[in-house]
Amino acid sequence: MKLLKVKNGLLEAENFFLASPFGDFSGSANVTRDIATGKLKLISNNKIERSFNYDEFVIELEKENFNTMGDDDYSMIYLGNAHNTLGIKDDKISSQNKYWKILKQDNYIQAYSSNDGVNYSNIGGMAVTEPLTKQGFNKYGSEDFILSKYNVYSNPYVTIQNFPENTVCELYDPTDNLIQSRVFDTTMECKLFLDSNNLNGYFKFKDPSGSILFISDSITFGYGDVWVVSPYNFEIIYLGSVVSNINPALLQDLNEMMVIKNVGNEPYTGITIGTNVTSNDLIQLSIDGLTFTDTLTLDFALNEEKQIYVQIIKNADNHNFNVRDFQLVIS
Repeated sequence: MKLLKVKNGLLEAENFFLASPFGDFSGSANVTRDIATGKLKLISNNKIERSFNYDEFVIELEKENFNTMGDDDYSMIYLGNAHNTLGIKDDKISSQNKYWKILKQDNYIQAYSSNDGVNYSNIGGMAVTEPLTKQGFNKYGSEDFILSKYNVYSNPYVTIQNFPENTVCELYDPTDNLIQSRVFDTTMECKLFLDSNNLNGYFKFKDPSGSILFISDSITFGYGDVWVVSPYNFEIIYLGSVVSNINPALLQDLNEMMVIKNVGNEPYTGITIGTNVTSNDLIQLSIDGLTFTDTLTLDFALNEEKQIYVQIIKNADNHNFNVRDFQLVIS
């Protein structure tokens, strides 16, 4: 039995403000960015703004605090639509925070701030009944607003799949303290809320009577990550390296090849390999690189490996950041 990470929680594989054309967000603002350092500077006293149409999300960012601030100076992140705007604002030198986080779930938004990026304080929330359409940053002051990191995740949970209903999932920190306990639902899924991203810990899985079924290794998990408990023992090899449970591979192109190898102690027959796609892209597989289908059904002898070709046909309506976002499903 293995616990495999099958989906990274990032909604956008890259920092939008570093990777997108300036015309997608800069407007009339004076903006510079440094790809090497990963920092973006808003120099002028106005705003930068992007289209933002996610129903549920977690935005987590790091910025640099101002060294000096006048009475009217401020920096802020905001979200909104044609009728409403909401967000987080730093307007006093002594109460600035380097880290901001905003999450939306079930039509409710919560805002958080932190000095260290680990311990967050809830600074308010509100119901949002209309869809959000924009997200931006604004500042006023003599200093540049410097955005150091910016990530958008799908939700604030780590999801575990593939245990029967009522199986107990317990999350422990590295010092064996119980953090959370949840049970699997009728869809064989369990969700655990994360107070912060990139946590270290391990899971214990128990049957309803309390008997231990499986204990995972110590792992790092984050917002929106999906992990599957698998009875199979395969390695997935991409660009010559084994894809780890911690950092699933990000395909470099729309036509790629990977290797699936049976590293278990028994042969497998009738294994179905497919994809779970969150976008409207068409992602298909092939054993020969010529004929592509939604799924493949294969047999694996001991230590046998097979080349699998992946073809992605991008839908014109899909945003660039989602084009390589899919799960490889082996069942």
